[in-house]
Amino acid sequence: MGWVIALVSLPLVAAGVVSGLIDASPVEGENSPLAQRYTTVTASGNNVAEGKTATFSSRFGRPGGARTLVLYDGSGTAPEDAELHGIAAGNLATHFGEAEVAVLGDYTADEMEDFDAVIYLGKDSAATPPEAFRVDVLEGTVPVLWVGQNIDDLVGSKPDSIAGFVSRYGWNPTAPLMVSNDQVKSVSYKNRSVRRSTLNADTVYSPRIVDPGKVRTLATLVCGEPESPRACDIDGEPSMPRLAWAVTSGHLTYLAEVPLQDIDQNDLYLIFSDLYYDLLAPGTEPVRQAALRLEDVGPETDPGDLRRVADYLRDAGVPFQVAVMPVYVARTPDGDGWYGLSLLDAPKVVEALKYMQARGGTLIQHGTTHQYGTLDNPYSGKTGEDYEFFRYGCTATERPPYEFGECKADSYITKIGPVAEDSVEQHVVRIEHGRQVMIEAGLGEPTIFETPHYTASVNAHAAIAAVYKARYEQSDYYAGMLSGKKITPTSYYSQYFPYTVHDIYGTTVYPENLGNITQTEQNNHAIRDPNYIIDRAEANLVVRESTASFFFHPYMNLDLLKQTVAGIKDLGYTFVPVGDLR
Repeated sequence: MGWVIALVSLPLVAAGVVSGLIDASPVEGENSPLAQRYTTVTASGNNVAEGKTATFSSRFGRPGGARTLVLYDGSGTAPEDAELHGIAAGNLATHFGEAEVAVLGDYTADEMEDFDAVIYLGKDSAATPPEAFRVDVLEGTVPVLWVGQNIDDLVGSKPDSIAGFVSRYGWNPTAPLMVSNDQVKSVSYKNRSVRRSTLNADTVYSPRIVDPGKVRTLATLVCGEPESPRACDIDGEPSMPRLAWAVTSGHLTYLAEVPLQDIDQNDLYLIFSDLYYDLLAPGTEPVRQAALRLEDVGPETDPGDLRRVADYLRDAGVPFQVAVMPVYVARTPDGDGWYGLSLLDAPKVVEALKYMQARGGTLIQHGTTHQYGTLDNPYSGKTGEDYEFFRYGCTATERPPYEFGECKADSYITKIGPVAEDSVEQHVVRIEHGRQVMIEAGLGEPTIFETPHYTASVNAHAAIAAVYKARYEQSDYYAGMLSGKKITPTSYYSQYFPYTVHDIYGTTVYPENLGNITQTEQNNHAIRDPNYIIDRAEANLVVRESTASFFFHPYMNLDLLKQTVAGIKDLGYTFVPVGDLR
């Protein structure tokens, strides 16, 4: 990702200052053609303002597998959020095959018959599902996962229709048990306590079970602290020890809330991800797989660090990936100019990378420069620290109105918009240049891409998909990709994956879902030690095909990596090459 490097390398910019004097001696690569190429910015001839935004199909994924129809509310006060959640749910479905994502209001009679499963995300409580959808759910046999609001509309308000539903399914969706949100800090699922965020709801509506013999409870609400649970206080009714959060009966499965908000703090997302197996691949055998990526390796990386970590991983039997930045760009020590180097200027680094390949390492392309132009984007303009495919700035607040200013330890990192050179064609040229540098250096042809800081514009993502068939990362998705509305930097969704998917951008995405080890707080990110990574790996055991994938900067203390690898192995995970992740 690179932002961690800023903590180590930013102070080094001042290393040439002695008694008030600045070292102005020439730097290798100063004002080189490479430096000029990547510090000279021309405006895009195909930019967003001219309507040249890349477009994406509402049907995406892996043809030939299971087909899932994902429906979301196109109305309400936050249709952008509903669209983003539709994309997120569709991305997960592509682990199993292909997804079609659409607005519920556009549903037509018998449409679900063309699919293996249907997922409806109820975000707008004022929305009324079309009668055709209601009839097809009740009279059809296609498995349906109904998530969140409007389940009462499935039944209607007539007493005989309610009684008929209860008789068939064993629970009453028109009379939920109402629990205040702040009580519920976890959910019990498959004998595991799963963390729940309390940030984005007022009330949890637990399905009222009437006939336990006809309904199976998949997950239950746990009130109080997970280690000391208590009975749940219910609005207008006696307290109860545990209430249903997810139930299934016949072909209908229901979740009490949409678990797609704040997924970095809300592990109910993992339960949601696991329930896809019940819909689409119930015979899947459990597996525990792990992957490791060594981050931000470029022309100025210490070759000794690379050899040291490669030797350890080879001896530990851990295959690994290396995220390579082919071109290095930075300001000169005096701050008056720029220099640029590529791997072709760093033979010792190239030798170390080949050494890593011989010891189980797979090289992937991590951007081309991992910075953009002469901008502080948002830190320093230096390779490995800044964003490459999107503009960012530092703000004093997390939410609008923003006050942009100098980056400080407690600043928030905020999207500004696409970079100036944002045509798909310009991005392709940039990506291809970095790829060719790796090939010309004798490192082979990379087949996987990692976006610097996991962020790119939609045009940059279209370019990545034109060059590469696979990415290894978490990703951002933008409202407007399906609806056709204007894409803005303020309406987006950041998603990590618990398993391999084939997302809306058009590539396979191998998951990185645990983050990385850090030793200092920066930009409102807490320190993450090995125990944090191991705890996150344990949380992901909720998912049938469990994945524990993280990254590590090779300049850090090797003992931190050893502790993390050992802890993940102790959980029963086996490290595999990233291309083997399921």
